[in-house]
Amino acid sequence: MRARARWAAAAGATAAFLLAGYTAVTESMPVLHIYDGYWMLLGAAVAVALVAPFVWSWTRERSLPAVVIVAVVGCWLPIVWLAVRRHTPVMQRIKGAWYLMGGDVVAAAIPVGVACLWFLLRRPDPGKQIQL
Repeated sequence: MRARARWAAAAGATAAFLLAGYTAVTESMPVLHIYDGYWMLLGAAVAVALVAPFVWSWTRERSLPAVVIVAVVGCWLPIVWLAVRRHTPVMQRIKGAWYLMGGDVVAAAIPVGVACLWFLLRRPDPGKQIQL
C-alpha cells in the first residue's frame, strides 16, 4: 500500500510540475519580453528551497502546510517585485499575470506539485497513529 501511495505522489508531482511548465512556456510573450510563468516557477522553487531545510526536522503533518504556503507566496512574490520595480500598480500586474499569462494555472499547479513532492520525500511519523 505504501508503494502505491508513493507512486501516486510521484505521478501527481510530475503532472503538476509539467502542467505548470507547459503553461509557463505557452503563455509567455517573448515579443513583449513577458515571462511571468517562468518567474513564478523560479520564485516558488527558490522559496521552497530556502525554507525546506528549516522545516525538514518537523513532522510531515506540521511541515506540509508551511511548505505549501511558502510555495504560494514564492509563486506570486516575483510578480509583485516586477510591478514595484516597473512602477506599475501591483493588483493590475497580478490580474494581468492571472488572466493573460496563465498565472491561474501555474499558481494552482505549483502548490499541488510541492505538496505531492513533500508527501513523496517525507514519511509519516512512525510513532503517530492515524485516527480514522
